[in-house]
Amino acid sequence: MEDTSLKTFKRRRKTEQINTDWINTLPDSLLCHILSFLPTKITVTTIPLVSRRWRHLWENLQVFDFYLKYNKHTINNNDFRKFAAFVNSVLSIRRSRDIRKMRLSCGHSEVDPFFSNSIDSWIRSATGSCLQELDITLFYTDREYVFSIFLTILAPCTNLVSLSLCGDIYVVLERSSAFFLPSLKKLQLDIGYVEMNSMDNLLSSCPILETLELSISPDRLARLRVPPSLKRLKFTVENNFGAYLEIDAPGLKYLSLVNITFGDAATVGNLDQVEEAYLDVFSTPENESVDPLFDLFRALSRIKHLVLCLSTTKWLFAAPVMDLSEFRYLLHLEVILPSFSLSFLLSLLHKCPMLQDLIIQNDKRLAPPTLYGLAAKTKNVPNCLVSHLNFIHFKGYQTFLHEMEFAAYVLRNGLVLKTMLISGLLLDKKEKWEKYLILKEFADIPKGSANCQLKFD
Repeated sequence: MEDTSLKTFKRRRKTEQINTDWINTLPDSLLCHILSFLPTKITVTTIPLVSRRWRHLWENLQVFDFYLKYNKHTINNNDFRKFAAFVNSVLSIRRSRDIRKMRLSCGHSEVDPFFSNSIDSWIRSATGSCLQELDITLFYTDREYVFSIFLTILAPCTNLVSLSLCGDIYVVLERSSAFFLPSLKKLQLDIGYVEMNSMDNLLSSCPILETLELSISPDRLARLRVPPSLKRLKFTVENNFGAYLEIDAPGLKYLSLVNITFGDAATVGNLDQVEEAYLDVFSTPENESVDPLFDLFRALSRIKHLVLCLSTTKWLFAAPVMDLSEFRYLLHLEVILPSFSLSFLLSLLHKCPMLQDLIIQNDKRLAPPTLYGLAAKTKNVPNCLVSHLNFIHFKGYQTFLHEMEFAAYVLRNGLVLKTMLISGLLLDKKEKWEKYLILKEFADIPKGSANCQLKFD
């Protein structure tokens, strides 16, 4: 009688054989599609071992993912030369001359003609009317070095849908260049220093662009005009220059602005469809008026999810009058405060009648709280507290008197409040008597909602 373990082994082997036979019945086109999701090195060196039929299947691939593990502390230029030999052999042996997708990621320790010539050659091998996606990530150990990409090299790529450039790359595009990307829908640039003229020329060459993600260091403070076709915009300026933004995108759904300058040179048009926004914006020294920020808020009147970062709230604090438009559709609001202000928070809540979630965060370098009296500001309870606000998270709570007054106010008047979470107290590190006094003070506050839970984090 056969041993049980032997029977199990035979049954498993038979199942594996059936599965292998089933896969081998698939057409080459479908198998190539499956292989296109794997790194090219695995496709070329490992997959051929599975079956004799698969030995040369990779030669028909039109999707390539070349990746060299990069660590600036342990980089070895000999590794790149081995990597280059592999990439060159794959690109030379392949049967199909067309490439639909290429991802290339590698690094080098120094300026080396072999490195730059190899990169240029590989990009040129991918360009053509069949290319749909191009993803390039390049790094040098010394951040002073950059690899220049003249975007005119992409001129033949009339069907390019997605372009991503990341790392130590310098983008060059002259205004006089005959350059047009009629099919590009997604553009991601995380490349550091850029000339704004080249950036403006690039964006004006993408008439149907829908997703734009920029993380750049402009060469100067300049205006950037974004395509009106955008549905998603994420724009981060990494240096101190900032950037003026000219935006009129009726179909935009998501907006993230970090270190963006607003002033007379900024132009805000139709943003009626934006549902989520992350705003880290500031004024210029020449014009510190809050009016441009109020104009931006008016354009975002249908927003549902809004985050106001420290620079934005600092700018708002400078307003002599809080001339905010009403956010009728806002459901989630997160505010980072330069100093705690009852007046500011209550004015904000009055403008958000449908608000459901509120997150308040005190800046770590917290200034003393702004001393506005509560009584003068609470004649009318904000509508959201009475009917919609069910979650409040207070981060960085410092036990200032006005913080406690605000907490007591929302607990008393929050008729539908379900949870109020307070972070920053560090109760576990306090003396028992001090902990007892804090908890008792909160416990003694009458709650407007019988279902409200007060939690400490």
